Amino acid sequence: MRRSAVERLRSVASDAGLSMSQLALAWVLQRDNVSSAIIGASRPEQVEDNAKAAGVRLSSDVVSEIDSILKDVIQPS
Repeated sequence: MRRSAVERLRSVASDAGLSMSQLALAWVLQRDNVSSAIIGASRPEQVEDNAKAAGVRLSSDVVSEIDSILKDVIQPS
């Protein structure tokens, strides 16, 4: 059975030692066409978790893996 994109991304995040939100924010902030990310949080621990993504630099291998997972899910800008 084929795993969903979310399941595959969860595995990438786990392997990188990141939460899903940290992985997502780090990936977004490394995009050439993105200068900032607007995030939302309803609990203090979400703010703390999101803030930890600010210093994360994903390797090119991880970025390529994420891009591969998302290639059929998102449309490039």
